[in-house]
Amino acid sequence: MRRWLRAYLTAGGRVMWSAALISLAAGLDPYRGQLWGLFVMSLGLTLANFLIGLFMIRRLKGEIRLPARAVAGSQVKLRVLICNRSQWPTYDVEATLAATPKGLGWAQESTRSHLQPGQQVSLDVYFKALKRGAYRIGPAHVGSTYPLGIVRLSQKIGQPQTLLVTPRLHPMRNLRLHSGMRHQPGGLPLASQQGESMEFVGVRDYRPGDSPRKIHWKLFARRGQPVVREYAQEYFSRIGIILDTYRPPSAQDFEASLECVASLASFLEHSDSVVDFFAAGDQLMLLSMGRNQGSLEGVLETLACLQPVRRSPYAQLEASLEPLVPRLSALILVTFAPSPERRAFWERLAVAGTPIRILCISRKRPPAEKQDLSWIHPDHLETGLNEL
Repeated sequence: MRRWLRAYLTAGGRVMWSAALISLAAGLDPYRGQLWGLFVMSLGLTLANFLIGLFMIRRLKGEIRLPARAVAGSQVKLRVLICNRSQWPTYDVEATLAATPKGLGWAQESTRSHLQPGQQVSLDVYFKALKRGAYRIGPAHVGSTYPLGIVRLSQKIGQPQTLLVTPRLHPMRNLRLHSGMRHQPGGLPLASQQGESMEFVGVRDYRPGDSPRKIHWKLFARRGQPVVREYAQEYFSRIGIILDTYRPPSAQDFEASLECVASLASFLEHSDSVVDFFAAGDQLMLLSMGRNQGSLEGVLETLACLQPVRRSPYAQLEASLEPLVPRLSALILVTFAPSPERRAFWERLAVAGTPIRILCISRKRPPAEKQDLSWIHPDHLETGLNEL
């Protein structure tokens, strides 16, 4: 019923009918029978608007455009492009979404506009992204509210699209890590030297952004197309981030851990390190970013749809991490309040000798641990991240 009312009644029409139904209920009192007048008047105006609107229906075509990604807590703009394909003008055109998925705020109606035959306009519909996740949005309901602005005889415009809502990012000033450079078997292909030991491995076609100093001039003169020398870097900094998804104390704590990981990844994106992100859900996820290995976008997309797990993932996680941890310069573990199972997992990670920094998302300060542990209250996440 709510979906139908939002599709075919304007905001003003819904307010008027709310008052009309209240007057109808009050009019049942035999001493207040005159209150029925407001209900009868609303019914008459709605029918008049509906009948006149039937003669004003036009062939409207168009599409909707939605941003691919938004941040939780932000306002999202849905752009509706409409074209009047009829031979007659249409007045007071309005667009809205009849319903939005749970996790998104209600959509506002767009501003009204007049369309001449063949004219195209763009109407903006706004709603708020309340929670992270992947949502299907659309189609939009577009119609004329002429002449009284009560009824919208709407048509469906556009195909449903997917909106990805990612966790919020919090600014960070600093991050204390005991990291250095480690040997990486196989190296990392680069087109420009960063100052570390490099080994020449071949040439490739020039790409915008490559340093002109690395152009292979002799081969350039021979081929007639620019090519650059490519090196393999075998010593560089590699930082791992592990997200603990096992039985978080509450949904708020889990969301805080996701925002913590997203903020860390955003901060480290600008460093000169390769960042490996590990998360154990139904399947172990491993993403790399930095130095042409990937981008922050991939990590944020993974975090947007990640859910907590009820079965311990530590055995699977350790088996996958065993060959990788010795190659890491530092390891950051985002987890929750200590438990015997978690402590055992921390101790087994420390055996590899990689410096570990544990970020504990908890509402109570945990007891002192053997490892380097920092406590972050989920309600004061931004303050906690700035103190790392």
